[in-house]
Amino acid sequence: MKKLNVAIVGFGFMGRTHYGVWRKLRNVRVACVCDSNLAQITAKTKGNLDVADDSDLSPSVRIYDDFDKMLTSEQLDIVDITLPTPLHPDMTVKALSKDVNVLCEKPMAIDAKTCDRMIAAEKKSKARLMIAQCVRYWPEYAVLRKYVESGKYGKVIAADFTRFSPAPVWNRSGKCWFLDESKSGGVALDMHLHDTDEIHHLFGMPESVCSRSHLHRDGWTDFIATTYSYPDKVVTSSSSWAMSPSFVWESGFRVVFEKAVAVFNSHSNPAFVLYPEKGKPFTPKVPKVSGYEREIKEFVAWISGGDADPVTAKSARDSVAIVDAERKSAKSGRPVRL
Repeated sequence: MKKLNVAIVGFGFMGRTHYGVWRKLRNVRVACVCDSNLAQITAKTKGNLDVADDSDLSPSVRIYDDFDKMLTSEQLDIVDITLPTPLHPDMTVKALSKDVNVLCEKPMAIDAKTCDRMIAAEKKSKARLMIAQCVRYWPEYAVLRKYVESGKYGKVIAADFTRFSPAPVWNRSGKCWFLDESKSGGVALDMHLHDTDEIHHLFGMPESVCSRSHLHRDGWTDFIATTYSYPDKVVTSSSSWAMSPSFVWESGFRVVFEKAVAVFNSHSNPAFVLYPEKGKPFTPKVPKVSGYEREIKEFVAWISGGDADPVTAKSARDSVAIVDAERKSAKSGRPVRL
């Protein structure tokens, strides 16, 4: 079987995290890495989770600092884009124009209108575009989805999702582009999107959203909380970059079913507990594979024609559209219909 040639574009924290997965797959070869800052390729990285692969690149991996040159020089099957958000659209469109499949990090783009440009490029291409919304594949969230879809514990009555972190000031340049909302979309698009996407994935598009946010003294949003309007359930989510530097990143959910309550908190041990209507609480069995590994495996299966559960560009775009509405609601103080 022919191995798929992969290029990783952007070799910071997330690029190294993906590299650690790609290099384990038997049917894939990391052909090259591209980063405009060549020093970054040998630098140590830091993120909100300790998952980056800081091992040296294989000698067979070619290195580029020019994306266009890489595209014309290599015979690629996949481009894995792990760059800052503003660079996603142009890189994606260029790769798709060469009929190269694209796995693009979240958020897909700065807003839904820009996402539409990427979707249009996919429609013109023979290749496919998937967005790396990793929480959909995170073990506990994947099990939660099975509970929701199977109806094993009845319908969902209420759900609350949380995600808290210190401000993301670990990026390589020292100039924190994450805190420039014109580039990153701020906490709403860069981090809160994880849970908005999960809510969208589990329950579909809400009828409307009502959000509130708080501004840091330096002018960037450091907290957002949203109520998502559904006719038959109460759904809320909150995310923060206001936590002190000593705080350890935390995520979680509480989902109330008719016959059980599912609780996950990354700080707890056990982290995931199900409280059934009858019987004792228990820790559900979850897959041992990481969300990053599963998303990449699903992408490879999808482009290879196998049975797969991809995050399509349209689905990811609609999640961005929900966040667009949340940001608008937070600014106006009023609900926004979708």
